Amino acid sequence: MSHFTKIQTTIQDLNLLKHALTDLGLIWSMNSSHIQVDENSQHKVDILIRQDNLSHIGFIWNDNKYHLVADLQLWEQPWSLEVFLDKLSQKYAYHSIIQETKKQGFEKMEQISQNDGSIKLVVQRWSC
Repeated sequence: MSHFTKIQTTIQDLNLLKHALTDLGLIWSMNSSHIQVDENSQHKVDILIRQDNLSHIGFIWNDNKYHLVADLQLWEQPWSLEVFLDKLSQKYAYHSIIQETKKQGFEKMEQISQNDGSIKLVVQRWSC
């Protein structure tokens, strides 16, 4: 019996999502991928993360956000779902900040990983 679940995220930018997934060491694809929802149906996903047990994870665009879709009983990632979502959110926020600071003319000078898991970024912009 499938326990297919759709979890809403705050992720809206596909490129930042791809960077975040790559940072987490996940291999993903985008080539018209589908997830097996139950014995008789599949669901099209925008990004697919394959699992060895063939119960893959995906992200779909819905209501101006990406939603994580997976059978949580067959979750085979190195982290629990909660830790995965926390790590993904942190990486997504990191890339979002880097992207926005570059748009404003800043350059990343230093990145320091803190003991609590947070990241301290030092950016700089030269003005004339």
